[in-house]
Amino acid sequence: MKPARVRAGRRVVEVKRPDKPLFGADGPTKLELAEYYVRVAPLMLPLLRDRPVALERYPDGIDGGGFYVKHPTVPDWVREVDTSGGRMMVCQDAAALVWCADQAAITQHAWLSREPNLGRPDRMVFDFDPPGAGAEAFEQCRAAAHDTRKVLDDLGLAAYVMTTGSRGVHIHSPLRPELADQEVRDLAREIADRVAARRPDELTTKVRKNAREGRLFVDYLRNGREQLAVAPYSVRVRPGAPEATPITWAELEELETAADLTVADRRTECPFAHMAAHARSPRKALRRLG
Repeated sequence: MKPARVRAGRRVVEVKRPDKPLFGADGPTKLELAEYYVRVAPLMLPLLRDRPVALERYPDGIDGGGFYVKHPTVPDWVREVDTSGGRMMVCQDAAALVWCADQAAITQHAWLSREPNLGRPDRMVFDFDPPGAGAEAFEQCRAAAHDTRKVLDDLGLAAYVMTTGSRGVHIHSPLRPELADQEVRDLAREIADRVAARRPDELTTKVRKNAREGRLFVDYLRNGREQLAVAPYSVRVRPGAPEATPITWAELEELETAADLTVADRRTECPFAHMAAHARSPRKALRRLG
């Protein structure tokens, strides 16, 4: 099968085996995945640039085996950065996203810090992944997201919401890069404890699953040294090709599941576009906690 040539900004990137289905027989092909990333690049790249990225690759599609790649061998035009664990790629332009699609790297997972402040996060993430599935489980996530927003607001921190494209939601809180990643993790743990304390019969920060007793885990573990979180607008490895989508708080009320939004949706504006302008001081938040 002849490779397709995909125009991505100033560069043309070859996509091999373009007709290969990645999401089952009726789902998007590799070429369609590449074209999606070209389309969404204006929204995605401002949130992704300068962040080390790990790739979730499924060479035989979502029905085959997949694996994470933290240190891929990239073309010379794809930028890399040095981390304590080795060199990692960064996605600076649409062409890099198309190259990921050519590698059947369906999902990108990114650091919470970016150059030149690697190791000093400019965002804090909370993950709500319910123990069950369906609309009732998503309602648990929605309620926990609102609880987290209230706690963050009490501490003078902003809260932005995103569907994960899987089962739950993420809360992103933009930060000034003042603290080291482990200090931000400690802050996230304190905040998670406050959230869980609002409804202790329904929420928990216990890491061990057998200790949660059916409660929703207020997951602060995305924060910490060299930890990763799914990149906004990344496609998830699930039937229907759902995407991790930044949404407004009003939109959160309208969704039935975290996978409602897919590559078929065409967004022209990003609710996270001005998030950096609302970055707050994690030091001040720690003092308020104290």
